[in-house]
Amino acid sequence: MTPWGVGSYEGPGGREPWEISHEEIQRDMGTASKTLAELGVGPGQRVLFCSMLSEAGQFWPLIVGAMLSGAQLSCADATEGEAVRVAMFTRLIEYRAVLGVTPAILDGLDALGHPYADVFAGIEVIGARPGAYERLRAAGLSPRRFVLCGPAVAIADAPDAPALVSASEWEIAGDGDRVVVTGRRERATTFERTHTAVRGDVVGNGVVWRT
Repeated sequence: MTPWGVGSYEGPGGREPWEISHEEIQRDMGTASKTLAELGVGPGQRVLFCSMLSEAGQFWPLIVGAMLSGAQLSCADATEGEAVRVAMFTRLIEYRAVLGVTPAILDGLDALGHPYADVFAGIEVIGARPGAYERLRAAGLSPRRFVLCGPAVAIADAPDAPALVSASEWEIAGDGDRVVVTGRRERATTFERTHTAVRGDVVGNGVVWRT
């Protein structure tokens, strides 16, 4: 397979390297386009991605998928210091979706004195990671679960629903309290019941993490 790059994912023992081929990244871009369309992100819509460079293997297909869909996009690091950028973007730009919100971003908003309900007002799809999801719900918002199941991106299609991975690319299952992931198609890195850092329950091709 033609090399594309190296990403990383969070495993039980820390970050693990992940070799990625050109063929699979192309497939992932197509999958991401469909996922974004299901979230209502399309021509004329805007989406803000909150991620880290170490998560490029998971987020790059989403970013390109947004471009292919005709949507406009913004990016912010998923850190406490970037909370000011997130607040600035959501104040000045009308977004359909903000994906990848972390507890660190919310810590930054707390330090700035920006209420979550103000920062994310009017945003239809708030994709929040473990720890951030619960805090946004407690603030009266309706976030959707967003989690990186190792190399796989899982996003809920509705508030309170499990976070779903692409059923054509990934199979997830439980092993004790850990979520394990298996690749359904050929990849440069083999994933066969590979343990992730996610603790939770698997429902179909979706996951509900435990807090």
